[in-house]
Formats: sequence, C-alpha cells, structure tokens
Amino acid sequence: MTNAAQSASPQRPRGANNRPSPRVGIVGGGLAGLASAMAIHAAAPDAQITLFESRRQTGGRAGSFIDPQTGEEVDYCQHVAMGCCTNLLNLLDDCGLGDTWDRYDELTFHYPGRPSSRFSPSRWLPAPLHLLPTLGRLNYLSRSQKIEIGRGTWRLMRESTASLRGSTAAQWLRDAGQSAATIRDYWDVVLVSALGESSETVSMAPARKVFVDGFLANRHAGDVLVPRLPLAELFGRRLPDRLRATGIELRTGTPVRRIRLPSQDEPNERGSIILEFAGETIQTDQIVLAVPWHQVDKLVDPDLARRAGLKPAAWNAFSASPISGVHLWFDRSLTAAPHAVLVGTLAQWMFRRPNPTPTHDPPNAGHYLQVVISASRSVRSLTAEQVIRQVVDDLLGAFPQTPEPRLLAARVVTDPQAVFSVSPAVEMARPASKTEFSSLHLAGDFVQTGWPATMEGAVISGRQAANSLLEAIGRPSTCLTSPLRPGTLARWLIRN
Repeated sequence: MTNAAQSASPQRPRGANNRPSPRVGIVGGGLAGLASAMAIHAAAPDAQITLFESRRQTGGRAGSFIDPQTGEEVDYCQHVAMGCCTNLLNLLDDCGLGDTWDRYDELTFHYPGRPSSRFSPSRWLPAPLHLLPTLGRLNYLSRSQKIEIGRGTWRLMRESTASLRGSTAAQWLRDAGQSAATIRDYWDVVLVSALGESSETVSMAPARKVFVDGFLANRHAGDVLVPRLPLAELFGRRLPDRLRATGIELRTGTPVRRIRLPSQDEPNERGSIILEFAGETIQTDQIVLAVPWHQVDKLVDPDLARRAGLKPAAWNAFSASPISGVHLWFDRSLTAAPHAVLVGTLAQWMFRRPNPTPTHDPPNAGHYLQVVISASRSVRSLTAEQVIRQVVDDLLGAFPQTPEPRLLAARVVTDPQAVFSVSPAVEMARPASKTEFSSLHLAGDFVQTGWPATMEGAVISGRQAANSLLEAIGRPSTCLTSPLRPGTLARWLIRN
C-alpha cells in the first residue's frame, strides 16, 4: 500500500514467480471484510493486505457496548449461528474460536396460557422426517394447523429456490393452504427471527433457504450455537489479533472518505484505485468493498461506480428492518434455561447470560437476560419504559415465580438498519461479488449469496469477494465451505 503521491513500483516487494506482490485494500471491518482478508491471505500470502475500519473496533453490527448503569459488556443484539452455517463455523475454527460457542440441539417454545413445547428433532428418524415428532409436540398448534404445516412443508421441499424469487412468503404460504393463524404462529415465528422481516414482505426464496437448509436437509442443520463471550471480544479483539499475527494490517478508526480512479496527475498503474482519507490518499491494486448497502453510494466515486457496473442508487432504495435488544438485569435468576422462543408476545427470543467470567462480568451486576425483537417497527411507537414493562410481563408469563424477581436495570437498544428487507424485488437486485471493473469486488451480507442477512451470509460474501479478487490477480481461488450434506432420504425428497 503506497501513498498516491509517490510511485512505489520500483520498491514493491515481489512474491510468487517474481511477480509484484499485490496491494489489497479492504474497506470495512465487519465479518465480511474480516473473512475476505483471511481468505485472500490464505491463497496469496505475499499480498500486502490492509483492512480499513471507520470504528475503533472491527466486527461491524456484531458488536458490544459497556452498559453505563451496570458496567457490564453486553452485545447490542444477541447473535446466534446454526449448524447449517458451515462457512462461519469454519472461520471460527480456523481462528481458534470454535470452542467459544455453546451448541444446542433443542429449543423450547412458550405460548401464553399453554404449557411449554419442546422442539427437539428425533435422534433416530432420518432427515427430513426427524422433525415430525417435534412438530407434533408444539401443543399450542391445533391438529388442523399441524396438517397444514405438513402439507406446506412437503410442497416447499418439492419447489426449486429459483421458482420462488418473485413471490412473497405470505403469498406462497396462502397458496399452499396455510391459514393466517398458522402463518402467524409457526412460519413467521421462524422467518421473523431468521430474516428479520415478516412473511408479508420477504421473498419466498430465502424463506425456503431457512426452512430447507436450516432445518430439513440435515439433522444437525437446526442446531443453535450461542457465543459464550461478548461479540466485541470475539470479532473486535480475538479475530483481528489472529489477522495481525499473519501480517495483515488493520487500521481501525480510519474512515475512508472516497474510493476513486487515479487522476491525470497521479501515478496510474493499470487497474489501480485511490482511497481518500482525511489528509491522505493511498493507491492500491485491488479493493474489497465490504460495507453495508446504504454506504456504497457515499464512498464510491460515480465514474468508478459506472466503470464497475455498480448500482448504488438502486441499493440505497433497499428497505431496512429494525431489530431491538432489550437488556434486563434482575436481582435473582428468572430461569435456568439458556434460551427460549416466545410466541404470541412482543418478546420473541430470550437469552440468558452464560456462566459469568471475571474478565467480562463485573461483580453484583445482577442476573442478565436479553430479549430480541426482530422486525421491531412496533417498538418505535412505544416508550422505552413501555417496551421494558411489556417484555418483563411476557417473561413472567413464560417463567412465573412467587415472589417476582426485582428488575435492577434495563436498557432498550434498537438498530433501525439492522438488516435489509429481503423482498422479492430486493432479492432479484442483490449484486454479485464480481464487478465489471476487475480491481473492485463487493462483500457484505446484501451481496447475492443465496443467504439472507446473517453472519453466514456475511462470511460467504467475504469469501466470494476473495475468490473474485484472486481470479483477477491470477491466483488459485479459495473454496467456500460446503454445506452440510443432506441425508439420503433428504436428497431424494428435496428438489434443488
């Protein structure tokens, strides 16, 4: 990486086959950018890689904050992975972080006025039949609703993803004979949590991805993995430390102001790109742009955007969906359950803090729970006190105690642009990682990965961008981690 005012060609180090070592700039230090940096280094260890992040820590939306009232480091919003997230899990293993997540093969559903329901796949039935017994145990659903779900699931398995992109999930589900109550109490329970949006908005293509790849194809696909450490520790400290140990340069607190082509009075090596900062310009050979969809237009110069075939104005029109995290500290434990799904209430997911660690949990901080509310537009019309009161009532309804635990502290954190709303129009407008300009590559969960806005989608996008970049510099591309292999019966029954 060189200052654009200087021509550094004579001094550039050389790597494989005496070729000049490529200078790679990665703009954005979220999971997409971090994954891209690791993949490029693995395939081209001579590359001079510099990652630029505007914030003081890497990790992007997967971050944490110090609560001023309790002094505890907690995540803005609880993130979870699933067994089907093979690229994310591979990245964690490569960085020595795989053992910092707890894995669960069972969920518990709570519905007001009904006993809790255990969602635990069969250990002896093959996929996709392994889910039949657990569907029968969802006691808040009627017999007719369970029959509807069975028929809808069969039809979903027999349809290809490509045929579903132009339809909303709600439209497809209604056509498949699903009642409004069944959509609300079953399909939306999963889709809102996984896609951050309701079935009335989302494309059925990513919805199918959630149900088929996330639950039906493999008995371990639906396993839930929850981090034991704050996200800032994982992705803001430990993962970047691993990157630095390989020789990758990370520059945090360094916002890029503009990405453009060289001007006439600047050194102009073929295909090079200029990064502008406050008081500094840097020339690089290859760029991975790993920022959210609504930031591309602010960073990329119109001439470069035109050359690369980017459509930032269209991406700016992508609707966003908010996610809220409700952080609660009680004077004693409300439940021993590590997590729970709440149906029919404002609260959607509950997560209990894992065993306290001296490094991250101050003494006497109280018993911490976080409640996640996806697609939380309704929260905007309520005050923080109203949200907290309703969520506490929801929890006490699911986990009644006498006397009731006393609330010591509470905080509501809402990200209004947590995820993009993956509507049919958005699903068809998501760009590829490879652009029309061979020195510019896109990453970020809005890129077309086949996945919705998830950590897995972010990691896949970073690796796709790395493959595009490696192809551009004539290096062997890295391989994406293969999905979980469907069982024999699942391969027969599920149509790709």
